[in-house]
Amino acid sequence: MKKRTKKRIALGAMAGIGVVALVNIVMAWSQYATSDVEYDEIVSNVHISGDPVQAVPVEERNEGAEDDFTTMDDGPHYDIGTYPNLDVDHAALKAANPDYKGWLYVPSLEISYPVVRGTDNDYYLHHTFEGTENTAGCIFIDSGCAKDMGDYNTFIYGHNMKNGSMFGSLRKLLANSDSIVEDPYVYFYTEDGVYAYRTYSFHKVPPKSDYFEYAVTQRKYWSYVDMALEDKALDMGISVDKKKNSVTLSTCSGSGEAKQRFLLHAVNVGYYKPV
Repeated sequence: MKKRTKKRIALGAMAGIGVVALVNIVMAWSQYATSDVEYDEIVSNVHISGDPVQAVPVEERNEGAEDDFTTMDDGPHYDIGTYPNLDVDHAALKAANPDYKGWLYVPSLEISYPVVRGTDNDYYLHHTFEGTENTAGCIFIDSGCAKDMGDYNTFIYGHNMKNGSMFGSLRKLLANSDSIVEDPYVYFYTEDGVYAYRTYSFHKVPPKSDYFEYAVTQRKYWSYVDMALEDKALDMGISVDKKKNSVTLSTCSGSGEAKQRFLLHAVNVGYYKPV
């Protein structure tokens, strides 16, 4: 009799765990759906308008932290070229959220989202662009980075969503890198201009890693790029000009004790004025 009772209790407990797990899954996907609806509405107003734009020449920029290592260059700078003619209403996005800083567009990974920068790195982990509390969060720039992409390396974070939204497509690169090889470019659109970057490395790292340290001098930035090239999962076949700054996209990879971070590093290859 006691054995039957224990068995029933065990089965009841297992059933209870299963129900809780199912409820959590349903709630997660419900929040994903809510987030998708919000971003689909925002993205519907952003589109490619015609052929790539020939960049208007821009004077070389010298921004970033002061450097005590060399007098050759006192900060990252940008070249000229072409970029996709993406039509973004920055004024409307900024009116909707004053934390809005620009639009991130990675064609090969189907990433096209507004990007914010808050006063900390916690709020937008759990709130959407419109401020709705949601586990999907929002894509955001590290609060310790400059507001104008002027640092040696700018970190941009986004959730690794199971439905592939946000930075969910990054995880696919280790299994199939064809898309990023064919089109390695990352674009960041702002009111003042368009930044173009070319991917030079992607890989996994532990949650607590030297990769998340700010490069405040040119010496540290050069070391950072060398480290990223050394750890690359795939040779992208490009030579990195370390006088130019970078952007690093970061998302979670795995779960539990095996949880890591997936990083994609891209070096600046253009800064363009809007036409």
